[in-house]
Amino acid sequence: MTRPPTVEQLLVLADRAERGRLSAAEASRLRAGIRAVVASQRGTSGRLAVANRGRRRSTAQMAAVRALVASARQRGARTVPVWILAATLDDEPEIQPPAQPAPIATRTRAVG
Repeated sequence: MTRPPTVEQLLVLADRAERGRLSAAEASRLRAGIRAVVASQRGTSGRLAVANRGRRRSTAQMAAVRALVASARQRGARTVPVWILAATLDDEPEIQPPAQPAPIATRTRAVG
């Protein structure tokens, strides 16, 4: 596969097109360059969209954590349980504490 034309090569081809007709090879090269530019722009905008989506989510999560901390401070709490923090970051609609483990049964032996 051949490499797409450089920007300078594309500009030279555009200048040549202004002055007259391009040869079939030159026109083909110009089309390949245009396709490469469009593909590059699509790839860049896709990557930017993914990055911006992640940034928006991170910003929303930090705002939720800040609100959680402010609420805990207003109530006089000095700590926030990890499960509440995890639920805040995971965008869980209902915050529920983890299930408590069953108590350990102890045996008593009769002395006798």
